[in-house]
Amino acid sequence: MRKPKIDQKLKLLTDFGEIDAICAEVLDDPVTSEGVLLKVMARGPFETGQQCWIVDRDGSKIGATVEDVLKLTIDSEVTLSTVLPA
Repeated sequence: MRKPKIDQKLKLLTDFGEIDAICAEVLDDPVTSEGVLLKVMARGPFETGQQCWIVDRDGSKIGATVEDVLKLTIDSEVTLSTVLPA
């Protein structure tokens, strides 16, 4: 899986099912040298510290942790931290 681009659609696999998300921002994680922070717009009851999977187009999964949730309207801005394979 490569770094997603802004406005790219992503699938998240969570405790409450598969969720469609749109990538809003991609940042380097200051805490982890290979880490990436992804800000995505998604619907669902996300909570800080929650674990989820980012599902790639080929079906492979990358683990991610919810770092922050900002509830806007129906959608939430969810910040995920992950390490993408090289």
